[in-house]
Amino acid sequence: MQTDPTHRPPQIRIRSEIGALREVVVHRPGPEIARMTQHELERLLFDDLLSPTETGREHDVMTDVLRGAGARVHEVSRLLARGLSRAPRASRAALLRRICASAGAPGLAPLLGEWDAERLALGLVAGVFWHELKGAPQTLGRLRAGLFDPTDMALRPVPNLMFMRDPAMVIDDQVVINRMGRPARAREAVLVGFALRWGLPGGYGPRLTPLTEDDHFGKRNCTVEGGDLLVISPEVVLVGCSERTTALGIERLAHEVLFPNQPALKRVYAVLMPELRSIMHLDTLLTQVDAELFLGHAPLVAGGPGHLGQPPLRVARLERDVAPTLIGGTVLDILREELGMGVELVPCGGDDPVQQEREQWTDGANAVCLGPGHILLYSRNVGTIEALARRGFTEVRLSAVQPADERAGLIAEAMDHPRVVFGFTGSELCRARGGGRCLTMPLHRA
Repeated sequence: MQTDPTHRPPQIRIRSEIGALREVVVHRPGPEIARMTQHELERLLFDDLLSPTETGREHDVMTDVLRGAGARVHEVSRLLARGLSRAPRASRAALLRRICASAGAPGLAPLLGEWDAERLALGLVAGVFWHELKGAPQTLGRLRAGLFDPTDMALRPVPNLMFMRDPAMVIDDQVVINRMGRPARAREAVLVGFALRWGLPGGYGPRLTPLTEDDHFGKRNCTVEGGDLLVISPEVVLVGCSERTTALGIERLAHEVLFPNQPALKRVYAVLMPELRSIMHLDTLLTQVDAELFLGHAPLVAGGPGHLGQPPLRVARLERDVAPTLIGGTVLDILREELGMGVELVPCGGDDPVQQEREQWTDGANAVCLGPGHILLYSRNVGTIEALARRGFTEVRLSAVQPADERAGLIAEAMDHPRVVFGFTGSELCRARGGGRCLTMPLHRA
C-alpha cells in the first residue's frame, strides 16, 4: 500500500539558493486583503489596495509552477488550522494570549479559545470582528475604536502574510523564526512558528530557533527578516543590513544562532544597505538564478551609475569569535571570491539605467529558483527577461486567463529546457511590493 505523499513528514534542508525545490510554504492571499482600506496603507506597509480576486488568481499561477517543478506546496493557513487542532491546550492558549496581548486586547484570548481550529485559523489571519465575539468585555480601546474605526474589528488582519519569505527562514536543517522589523507584521512570525511546530504533515516538528521570544531578541532594534538572507553555500551566507534587518540583529543571528548550530558555516557577510523602502530587503537587489549566475540591481551590487546617488553597497565580514570588519570590493566581488571568478551578474532591467530603476521597483531582481537555471519572475519586467534571454533563458509566459491544463503543459515542457524563466502575470501581486522569492518560503532543496 502506497503512502499518501500529502501526509509524509517533510524534509527540512536548505544549503543553497538554487537546488531543486522540493518543499515550500506559501500563503494564498484571501479575506485579509479585502479587509484593508486606503486609510491603513501606510501602517500596513502597502502602496495601494489590491483586488482580492485577481491577487488570489495570480498567486494560483505561481503555485501551479511550483508544483509543476516538483515541489510539494504547503499552505500556511492549513498548517495553522492543523496545528491548532493538534497542539496541546496549553500551547494553543499561550498562542492566543500572546497575540491578543500584542493587539492590545488581552481579554479576547479566552473567547477565541472557544472557537474550532478552522474558524480560529481564519480569524488569526483575516481578523476578527467585535460582533463575532459574544460577551466580549467593554474596554476603553473598544470604545475609542467605535468612534474612529469603521471596520468594527477587534483583531486586525495580517495582509502581509502572503510574503512568506520574511517570518521564517531555513539554514541547513535549522528553521529560524524571525523577529519582524515592523509592528504590522509581528503576528506573522508567531503564527508561522506555531504552524510549523504543530501543523506539518506526519506530526513532524522541525528544529526551530525562535528569535521572536522577548527574552532572546527582545529589543526593537534587534530584528531580522528572511528577505535579507541568501544562503550562498554551506560555508557562506549573505545578510542584508537593511530597513528591516538591523545590525544588532545580524550580529546576534550570526553569533548566537548560526555559528553555534552550523559547524560548516565559516563566514556571514553583512551587506550594508541604506534604509529605503525601495530596497527594503537584500532580495529586492540580488537573487541567485544558476550555479554561477546572479540577477541583481547592478548600480548597487556591482558598481556603475548610482541608485539615487548611492555608491555601490559596502560589505562587512563576520566570523567566529572575531569582531566584524569592513572589507573592500563590491557585493559582486565577494560572490566571485567565494564562488569563483566565473560568477556573472545579469542586470535587472538590462543595460538602460532608467529601466534598471523601474524594474528593480517592480521586483525584477526578486527571482525564486525552482532549480538551477529555472526561475520565476513577473512578466512585466521585460528588460530583465531580455537580459536573461541573452544568457540562454527561454521565456515561458503564464497567466490566470490560460486554461489550467494548457498552463500545466507549458510548465512540464519548459522543465526540460536547460534555462527557463517562467514569466507570470502579477499585476496585483507586484503592487504589494514583493516578487516570487518574497512569496515563497522554501523548506527543502535537493
